[in-house]
Amino acid sequence: MEIQEISERFPIFNTANPETLEWFLSVIDQEEYPPDTEIVQEDEWGKAVYFIVTGWVKVSSHYQGQQSTIEILGRGDFLGEMEILDESPKSIAAFSLSEVQLLSISAQRFLQMLFKDPQLHHRMLQLTVRRVRLLYRRIQLHQQPPKIKLAKTLIKLAEIYGKSTEKGIEIWCIANQDLADIADIPLEDLQQIMNQLQSQGCLDIDQVNQTLSLTNIKQIHHFSQQL
Repeated sequence: MEIQEISERFPIFNTANPETLEWFLSVIDQEEYPPDTEIVQEDEWGKAVYFIVTGWVKVSSHYQGQQSTIEILGRGDFLGEMEILDESPKSIAAFSLSEVQLLSISAQRFLQMLFKDPQLHHRMLQLTVRRVRLLYRRIQLHQQPPKIKLAKTLIKLAEIYGKSTEKGIEIWCIANQDLADIADIPLEDLQQIMNQLQSQGCLDIDQVNQTLSLTNIKQIHHFSQQL
């Protein structure tokens, strides 16, 4: 990959200086995973940071024998940075939903990179704050009706990872249980709401290509604001 491509693909590097990006490209490892593969095991967190070049990744937690999806990440995002700073045990793992290409950098080198480039360090803090803000929003939505929570979840995924097509804004066709988990709604409610959105022309699901298109984003925004 070229320096300009790294800067354009990954928002964290928007303000990094060229020397930082050259060094980054010289120390990274490139990794590829087929669908449904464990990328980061529970005991591997804190060893590296992973940047998603292409594909979709889910982060799952394991608690008292139950597995729950807590986050879906797409191209341009990264994972593993918080565990470098927080060494407490983690009961989470990361899996590929689709074919995934990653760039990985060791924990030590990632920290070196942050210390070398104050602008990158500041950008890192900005993105971390954004993630915390999104978490707060999810907590605030806890008491909202399932339709509002699902609509806001779909909008967030579309805004961060969506690709504009003739049909609308396209994202990965996330499995119902995973989508129900991150939207914090029961699976039965999700299936019912998804059927309603499809019948109203707001969603189009392509099972062959495993894509979900938000075909009427304005109407989904309308649903997200109803009380």
